[in-house]
Amino acid sequence: MSTGFEKIGSDAQLQNHWIRRLVAFIIDSIIAWIGVMIIMAIIFVPFMIAAAGDWPWFVFNPFVSPLFTGILSILYFVILESWYGWTFGKRIMNLETVRTDGKKPPLDAAFIRNISKIYWIIVLLDVIIGLATPGDPNQKVTDRLAGTTVVPATSRRTQSPPTPPTA
Repeated sequence: MSTGFEKIGSDAQLQNHWIRRLVAFIIDSIIAWIGVMIIMAIIFVPFMIAAAGDWPWFVFNPFVSPLFTGILSILYFVILESWYGWTFGKRIMNLETVRTDGKKPPLDAAFIRNISKIYWIIVLLDVIIGLATPGDPNQKVTDRLAGTTVVPATSRRTQSPPTPPTA
C-alpha cells in the first residue's frame, strides 16, 4: 500500500484537498485566536486594572500561554465538528468532517481527531505521519484513530439524504 507522500506529487485532487484543509485550518486558527484574546481580556483585564501597575501582567500575557490557547482551540474544533460536522474554516472551504460511514462525528471522535491541535507542532506531526504511513491519504493520524475523515461538503450530501427531524 502506498503512502500519501507518494501520491500527493502526482494527484491534483489530493493536493487540492490538503490545500483546502490548510486554508480552513488557518481560518479556524484565526477565529479561535480572536476568541482566546476576547476571553483573556475579559478574565485578566480586571486583575491588571486592580493591580494598577504592581501586578506582573506578563504572567497573563496570551503570547506566553500556548496551553490556554490550545485548550480553547480544541474546544472550538470539537464542539463545532460534533454539533455541525464543520468549523467555520471548513464551511468556507466547502469541507466537512464525517465518520468513515458518512455520519457526523460524535463528541469523543471529534475530541480524538482534534487533540493534536493543542500545539501547532503536534498538528504538523499528525499530518506528516498520516501522509508518511500507508492508509487513506486524506486522513491524518488522529483521523484514523477516531475513524473520521474530511470530505468535500457536497460529497456527504450526495451519499445519503438528510434525516428528517422526528416529532
